[in-house]
Amino acid sequence: MLPPNTLELVVPRGTRPADVANFVREHTRWIERARREIAEYYPDGATLPERVELAAVGQSWPVRYAHEPAARPSCRVAAGALLVRTPDVERREAADSLRAWLMGHARFHLKPWLLREAGVVGVQPTSVQVRLQRTRWGSCSSSGSVSLNAGLLFLAPELVRYLLIHELCHMIAMNHSRRFWRAVERFEPDCSELDARLGEAWGEIPVWAHERARVESSFDLE
Repeated sequence: MLPPNTLELVVPRGTRPADVANFVREHTRWIERARREIAEYYPDGATLPERVELAAVGQSWPVRYAHEPAARPSCRVAAGALLVRTPDVERREAADSLRAWLMGHARFHLKPWLLREAGVVGVQPTSVQVRLQRTRWGSCSSSGSVSLNAGLLFLAPELVRYLLIHELCHMIAMNHSRRFWRAVERFEPDCSELDARLGEAWGEIPVWAHERARVESSFDLE
């Protein structure tokens, strides 16, 4: 899932680069118009939040920005708010600082949460990683290493728990076979409804929390 302020062209695998170039050339006017519209809707700085809502853990943080020319970009909790310090008045590095704080906060909450659910499922992950992924809420390798998306903190708690159960059940069956879904249903009877909700939840992640929160074009040849 790309950030909502991104323009992307996806073509079938095996498409010749020359055909892609011709398509872009033929639709240049439309592409430029779309990019202008995106830039108007997401002007520089407009994506920075005034408040960070983390539904998964029931937290709401007001955000304060401080322009301090001699300071390193940073984000920390101060007086019940997130204080984002930036050396430039345009706050160009503020989103990076907010994402770094989000990553640390996600590690603090998601790792122990996963391990608690692992005790329920009766499995033991070999390692737990937290990242800001663009296309996955989570994954589990054949070695038992679980990777979680820090963006889960923006989702409802029941969706996060379902995702954790889902990934942990891959340690029972490394596919989406009937055996796998029977395991998921054993620990989360509402898995079908929650799975559908999770698939539609990407819009819950604010623009600043995406790894590349800026207007750009991406041409995926895969």
